[in-house]
Amino acid sequence: MSVKADVEYDLRERVIQFSTQFRVVLMMIAVVALAGFIHNLRAFWYGAPLVIIGELIQMWASSQVHKNLHLTVSGPYSHVRNPMYIGRFCIGLGIMIMTANVYLIVGFLIAFFGYGRLRVGREEARLRDLFGEQYEHYCTEIRRWLPRLKPYSRSESKNATWEQICVNHENINLIVVLLALIGLYFRITKIPWHL
Repeated sequence: MSVKADVEYDLRERVIQFSTQFRVVLMMIAVVALAGFIHNLRAFWYGAPLVIIGELIQMWASSQVHKNLHLTVSGPYSHVRNPMYIGRFCIGLGIMIMTANVYLIVGFLIAFFGYGRLRVGREEARLRDLFGEQYEHYCTEIRRWLPRLKPYSRSESKNATWEQICVNHENINLIVVLLALIGLYFRITKIPWHL
């Protein structure tokens, strides 16, 4: 690898690490930046349920995950490989729907497609290294994005726990999502300015 490639790789890894560590803060900054585009109460009510569904999917998924300890094949992971990303997609799309701006919605779809391909590809490579044959078998049965009704043949039965949600910090994301929705609702109804 050349020096230039090393520098580019290092910069990319630093950006990824920063965005991962500060994802909640970055999400709040994005919502605040988009607040000027969100002024239609009807559009808010179209997007808000999708945001809530997305957060519930993320909570369910995070209640099952024990990162790097074993391959998670319970809960939503027994139906689809990337439920956390599906939840994030729903949250982002819900917020974009609130803007009632076709260009922002299309821009989000394009950006999320790129994000999903880069992030999921990197994550799947890591899971292959960690879990080898077990992960390969899982991939042969469970699709990346489209959930299937029949659960994974080797799926585990585990109850969702609030403790595991907190271990994975999804409780913080829940608070942020709820505060963002409340803030957006009051911004629309009490501070009627828009871009």
